[in-house]
Amino acid sequence: MIFRKLLLLAFLLLSASCPNLFSQNPTAVKGVIDLRHVANKDKFYISLNGEWEFYWKKMLYPRDFKGQILPEPDVYGRVPSYWTDYSGTGFKTGKYGYATYRLTILLPEKFRLPLGFDVPVFDSSFDLWVNDSLLTSNGQTGKSEEETRPEYSPGFHRYSPFNDTLSIVINVSNYQHRRGGFWVPMKLGTFSEVRNRKANTWAGDYATVSLLFGFALFFIIFFILYPKDRIMAFFSMALFGLALRPLFTSQYLIYDFFTVGWQWTIRLEYFSLFTIMIGFAWFANGLYPSKLIRYVAYIITSVFIAATITTLLFPVKIFSYSALAYYPSVIAIIFYLLISSFSGMLKRRAIDTVYFAAFILFTIGAVHDSQVSLGKSHSPVGYVMSFVVVIFIFIQAVLLLYKWVMTFYEKEKLHNELEFMNKNLEKLVNERTIALKTRNEEIEKQNSRIALQNKQLSETLQLKNKIFSVIAHDLRSPVVNILYMLNLLKEDEYKAKYDTFANSSIQYAQLVINLLENMLVWGRGQEEKIKYSPEKHDLANIILTNLSILKETSDRKDISVNFTQIGSSFAYFDKDLMDIVIRNLLSNAVKYTYRGGRVSILVKDRSKDGEGVLIKICDNGVGMPDEKHKKLFTFNEIESTPGTENEKGTGLGLKLCQELIMINMGTISVESKEGEGTCFMIVLPEDKPAAAGKEELSQSDQ
Repeated sequence: MIFRKLLLLAFLLLSASCPNLFSQNPTAVKGVIDLRHVANKDKFYISLNGEWEFYWKKMLYPRDFKGQILPEPDVYGRVPSYWTDYSGTGFKTGKYGYATYRLTILLPEKFRLPLGFDVPVFDSSFDLWVNDSLLTSNGQTGKSEEETRPEYSPGFHRYSPFNDTLSIVINVSNYQHRRGGFWVPMKLGTFSEVRNRKANTWAGDYATVSLLFGFALFFIIFFILYPKDRIMAFFSMALFGLALRPLFTSQYLIYDFFTVGWQWTIRLEYFSLFTIMIGFAWFANGLYPSKLIRYVAYIITSVFIAATITTLLFPVKIFSYSALAYYPSVIAIIFYLLISSFSGMLKRRAIDTVYFAAFILFTIGAVHDSQVSLGKSHSPVGYVMSFVVVIFIFIQAVLLLYKWVMTFYEKEKLHNELEFMNKNLEKLVNERTIALKTRNEEIEKQNSRIALQNKQLSETLQLKNKIFSVIAHDLRSPVVNILYMLNLLKEDEYKAKYDTFANSSIQYAQLVINLLENMLVWGRGQEEKIKYSPEKHDLANIILTNLSILKETSDRKDISVNFTQIGSSFAYFDKDLMDIVIRNLLSNAVKYTYRGGRVSILVKDRSKDGEGVLIKICDNGVGMPDEKHKKLFTFNEIESTPGTENEKGTGLGLKLCQELIMINMGTISVESKEGEGTCFMIVLPEDKPAAAGKEELSQSDQ
């Protein structure tokens, strides 16, 4: 099933990479693009691809095309592509020089709606004219290197047509880069449509950067916790490079914060590329180790360290050639990973099957980005490798958890086998050393002890599995919120909230990292024992933290939340375990409250009466019938009831809450009436009980 889903994603990505296979957008023919028969003239968006008039070593202006004798183009050059690709058409262009591009656009009759131009960057400088107006400039054009000043400044521009024909003239100069020309397509459409596409791309890039940075941090934290697993460090290194790359390509997000200059923009783009390649090479070596890939990784590391030094010391026209090492390196690594994962798939290894599908996606993304980088792609989506990596990150995270869980189960299996051997050995010793009369009694005691230990072990395993389920449930909420906000950005009325949504996306991405990190820190303790480490903590802090986590969900259902504290909110409990309890009860309160309802939380200090600290969480939601109320905390069955808006759950939360409250030497009770709401009451000790010591639930002993 996973394999089929990943193949479907690969097909969708291929569709985005090769839109001409699935769409019938108009293209320019011999310098003219006809939009008179566009499907929806009130809302359209196209790429101005096709054959443009190309004038080499000529700096022409709109006035030059108004005489009786019009200039003859040297060639009808295909856009997007570099002008060095035109050399085989009867004349020769060089890498450096200047030229003029011209395109005539035939608009629908009497079309006067405002137009939007999404203008990309060239690798040097250009001036763009629409009819007789200079629409935009990028750097300073000229006929020599001294006259030219390169710059990267992609733009979005408005233009109101006053007739049915547009004449676009672009003067391009390139003396500073190894490549020149019109290598990224220009987009044209109705102003609102182009603006919406631009905004969606911008928001998507920010969301991608946030996720990549967050997961890079997650995997480096995992490496710090498990230094022996170096593959996580190299994967984090590659993710960090990928997170940096969108800042210096496509939308050039770095300019939203500060200007770094044209040459340093390219340098930083190349540094991120080198970081990706070195990290990816050693990640491949860690995933499928062999002498061959280790030698390849050393070679790639040496090459790109040398490229880094070259990039620092030399101008763009020299160090930009170092990018050519990227393509054979990517091909070599992906080819090796495809062969290795395919070999594992043939051996029916599930993880290798998933990796093979993921590397197919990588191959498509790498080919697509290479085509965009070389100016040979007609794709309207730009670089896509970052989005492909986001998919791979989730796959890697799932496989990481899968590997961890399987390791845990293997450890349990070995423990049970060792326990079985020890018990049999003890039985043999008893048979030889104890009299026949007492042997039967001893065997009975052994059987009772085994039954008790099996029961305790079963309960411990059940507790761990439920904790995994609840935490996995909590991880889905922030991811869903990110997707929800990104979908809102598609609506016009939410465009003014771009910054708010971007910041929220970053916070939710950080929340995902925090949840995963908490799980890993907790899970690391499972190698030895589950520790119950109570201290005096502030319940108000835990409640407020979880209210902030659930704020987006409660706001979306218009639920009012009221928190009241009477007296001290400090109690004696294990902070991590109570955090799970509070989060589950608050989540359930929001889940089973109708839109426009209310949730109330009360913390009351009753220690003066010897009754501990009370936590009361109430809602005016659906409530529950008496028969369900009576068996709410039993283990006879596990039942999940959808929320008021069909929210899903695991059915394990309340049962887990009861167990964790018991571990913390507290009590939990519930009052509920169907149709009126539910109240959960928790009582915790205000201080360490006199007879209580430090308790541990050991994996090996229970």
